[in-house]
Amino acid sequence: MFDVFLNHRGPDVKRSFAAHLHQALQEAQCRPFLDKPALEKGQHGQKKIYEALECANVHVAIFSEHYAKSDYCLNELCAMLESKKLIIPVFYDVSPSALRCEDPDGPYTKALKIRGRRSATDVKKWKDALREAADLNGFKLDDYNGDEAELKTAIVSKVRDHLRASQLSPVAPFQVGLKETSKELIETLNRMEKDVGILSLVGMGGIGKTTLAKELNCSFEKNDTFEKKTFLMDVRESAILDLQKQLARHLFKKDVKDTEEFSECFNRGMDCKVLIVIDDVDQKGQFDKLIPNINKLCPGSRIIITSRDSNVVNNIMQKNENCKYSSHEMALLSTTDSRHLFNWHAFHSTDAIGPFQELAKNLADACCGLPLALEVTGCFLFDKREECDFNSTWPQTIKTLIKEKDILKKLTVSYDGLSPEARMMFLDIACFMVGQREHIAMQIFEACKFDYDGGQARFFSSLKDKCLVKLDEHRQIIMHDLLRDMGRQVVKDESRNMEKTPSHLWDPEMVQRVLQNKEVRT
Repeated sequence: MFDVFLNHRGPDVKRSFAAHLHQALQEAQCRPFLDKPALEKGQHGQKKIYEALECANVHVAIFSEHYAKSDYCLNELCAMLESKKLIIPVFYDVSPSALRCEDPDGPYTKALKIRGRRSATDVKKWKDALREAADLNGFKLDDYNGDEAELKTAIVSKVRDHLRASQLSPVAPFQVGLKETSKELIETLNRMEKDVGILSLVGMGGIGKTTLAKELNCSFEKNDTFEKKTFLMDVRESAILDLQKQLARHLFKKDVKDTEEFSECFNRGMDCKVLIVIDDVDQKGQFDKLIPNINKLCPGSRIIITSRDSNVVNNIMQKNENCKYSSHEMALLSTTDSRHLFNWHAFHSTDAIGPFQELAKNLADACCGLPLALEVTGCFLFDKREECDFNSTWPQTIKTLIKEKDILKKLTVSYDGLSPEARMMFLDIACFMVGQREHIAMQIFEACKFDYDGGQARFFSSLKDKCLVKLDEHRQIIMHDLLRDMGRQVVKDESRNMEKTPSHLWDPEMVQRVLQNKEVRT
């Protein structure tokens, strides 16, 4: 994934200013995309470029003298403007007036005049885009007396400020007790002073460990306590090498090919205090592979671990006795907080509407203080406020929640209320598409005409409305691991009950069994 897209004409600046800016952004941990170093052998160049352009939160357009000679540059500029994301113009040896084609002998005027012989429609589109870019607040090399180093530093500062501001948005749309708990834990981390400190957040699935970890990470983004930070998501389901590569990029500014090279980098030591968040650890070996030598971390560094298993974090600490350590056991929400959270998702208010007040209390209480269950159940019932819902759907949901003690079975209430097509899409995502880019997933769904019949966008919107799936800042599909596990369990149960090949094959052991038995789905 990339944070910053660098739009430029290669022959003008790729080996000079663009390369230097790319390096400076990498050092600032801003994840820039520059086509040549970012593309791997065998990748489709233009496709990869437009994927990077789409996912980046910041676009930097470097307008050089011959920029308008490149159709690629001009088309990328149009796409950047259409995205409505931040565009930072850099006027490198040209003035904004050149982009407006005010001088008949100017380089942009001449370049577009030549292109006008081929496509008047494209030229008009390009001229409009250049005029719009010329009116944006940008950076001019002339304002820095031709000093490229100063210009580069100013651009990096602007990019970092914007990315930091975008990351500081609330990690949860409605928060109950999160700020207070976060403040207490930050004080705990600060009391560890110059030691390397480890904080573990322990509790059952769906209780809010990852949300609290994100809130802590977000709080540290507001200051410069740590020069380098990284958040390793969903360790339980991720490939260790992928996580090691992320650590190497963020902490060492280096791309590693394998675990051995990663360990060599780590053992050279750190040159500054770092913050490492390791989310959803379920085996001690995962931590050891990600932090092969904790003594190589600079004094004052912090590690935050989330796990469902207290034995795992206790075993980690037994091996790292020279560190300061604190464990926080996540608590279920109080009755009052549970009701407020449920009402916010069900009514977008902390109070239930008139006739549903008593039902809402009973439903919130039936979720047993578990934030995920409150969110999913509330979203499921948000659009169910007719008289028939009052008399049937709501009471039946309460009865089901009270009856089911297993959290996965509680979550199936929302799944069961979906249309057959939306249920199929949910299972597709749970088994195969967590982490996939939205537009790629939609292309796959579009190809499944028999299952979705052109309504893929509507079904996907239904899943989002019910908080069964979400999109991150890069428009990747994300799903709580309990919801993912619930979906996969549905597939297993269906195949077991109907004695047929599972509808989705994601588990290597399951695939092996099917192939060995030469099973054919009936």
